[in-house]
Order: sequence, then C-alpha cells, then structure tokens
Amino acid sequence: MEGLTNLAHEAIDVLKSELGAACEKYRTEDEYLKGILKDVRAIEKDPRGYLDYWNILEETDIRVFKRKLKVLREHIERTIATPLKERGEPEW
Repeated sequence: MEGLTNLAHEAIDVLKSELGAACEKYRTEDEYLKGILKDVRAIEKDPRGYLDYWNILEETDIRVFKRKLKVLREHIERTIATPLKERGEPEW
C-alpha cells in the first residue's frame, strides 16, 4: 500500500507539503488522520478553488486531480479504520 505522502504528492505536490506540515497541529496519529481527512474532504468539495488558490488551476487536469484526491481520501479512511497496532510505523 502506498504511503500517505506519496498519494498526496501524486495528487499535487503542494498537498504533500500541506499534509506534512499539518502533523505539527496534532498530538496523536488518529487526531492527525481525522484532521487531514477533513481537509481532503473540503478540497474534494471545491477542487477548483483549491487549485486556484495555489495558482495551479490552469496547469492541472481537474479530472485526474479529483480521482487522486478520492484515492487519498479512501486511503486515509482505511487507515483510520485499521487498528493502531496493525498500521505499522507512522510516516511522520
């Protein structure tokens, strides 16, 4: 299974940086995962707005970006559903 940062990077590089920086806001892995899941869902609701904010809307295939966001969200959801002892080492 691909790691969270790899999936974020595949969607768009700036997302990988954002999710990496977000880990400072949370005390536990579960808090982090739930927090970034909320962020990813918000991006899914307005992908054009997110890409426009970063000034990369024109150079991004929105359909591909949306598919990759979905894969990332599903990965986060599966990770949250997996018992902590079965997850392995956190990437951060």
